[in-house]
Amino acid sequence: MSPKIKVTISALLRDLSQLGGEPESLDVTAPDAVECLRAMLERFPSMKHWAYDEEGALRPQIWFFVNGERLPDDRVGKPLKNGDELLIFYNHI
Repeated sequence: MSPKIKVTISALLRDLSQLGGEPESLDVTAPDAVECLRAMLERFPSMKHWAYDEEGALRPQIWFFVNGERLPDDRVGKPLKNGDELLIFYNHI
């Protein structure tokens, strides 16, 4: 069974995706950061444009932070543990 993760969407990504009235954080049951993102996209489809490019690849502007530490791009499939906190961050620079 996949762990329960607290997922937060960064303020900029929330603004870009027009999620003003939606909760900032949600509990998601998923094995890793990418699956947490997919679960959030199911709930908030307007985020998809900002998360994935036209070919369906994860945009380099999407960063994941697990328990306050940035997850390197080559580790986004790393298993998460029950109770981890995941921040989905949009790096606009």
